[in-house]
Amino acid sequence: MMFTTKKRARKDAWRTLQSELDEREKLEEDNAVKLKKLDKLKARVCIEEEPNPAARHAYLDIEIGRRMGKDPMLTKGRIIVELFDDIMPRTVDTFVDLLNSENEPTYRGSQVSKIFPGYHMVAGDRDLRMEGVSAHTRENVYSRVEQEANWSVPHLNPGVLSLRDLRSSRFQITFRKAEELDGWHAVFGKVVYGFDMLKVISEQGNTNGEPKQPVTIVTGGAVPAGTHPREYLRKLEQPDDPEAHGYNKKVMRYSSTYRHTGLIGH
Repeated sequence: MMFTTKKRARKDAWRTLQSELDEREKLEEDNAVKLKKLDKLKARVCIEEEPNPAARHAYLDIEIGRRMGKDPMLTKGRIIVELFDDIMPRTVDTFVDLLNSENEPTYRGSQVSKIFPGYHMVAGDRDLRMEGVSAHTRENVYSRVEQEANWSVPHLNPGVLSLRDLRSSRFQITFRKAEELDGWHAVFGKVVYGFDMLKVISEQGNTNGEPKQPVTIVTGGAVPAGTHPREYLRKLEQPDDPEAHGYNKKVMRYSSTYRHTGLIGH
């Protein structure tokens, strides 16, 4: 019997090779499509020179400080966000409803519960209310978030708006690029105006997240359709007469100083 180490040609070897090449080519095409989609999602959260007036926007009026007591100095400002209603329509509708509503459930009167300087803030905690406001806030106001959330939208820049969790009404806004939050928190918007106010809020935080003084969402709502968000920002009320109510008030307006800053609060 004769033995040899010479390899014999496999039957239909070229067909197997062609099949492997076809699978590899298909995989490369699928990866290219995924990367293209990811690039589009990254573009959505990028800071733009000029916001899209046709997009859906909402505003939050923020007040820092106490109206009475040892901190009579108040800082007021307006943050305007662009909402991704094409990605998370139910969440966007609920978010706007919570800003518009004067009765429970509502974001009005709720305080920012956590502020991590140069990282992010957690707001919308309706268990923490401003003085004189009480409510029962244990119900879950967001529904079907898991079904509509796109977990591929990244926290690529400062000002990215995302849900804190799926069991409460809390949301968070980043002060910097936060890749560690990707895949854990559903992104549904971004800040377009009010980065100077974000910087002031970031300065009110501590390393443990406890705010130095109350940061409250006084009011909010949807920017009317057809109104440019910059024009709506100019409608912020002028400071009142300090002698009329016994405390000073400082109004934060739009400034481009921190608009393209990678870190806010450092």
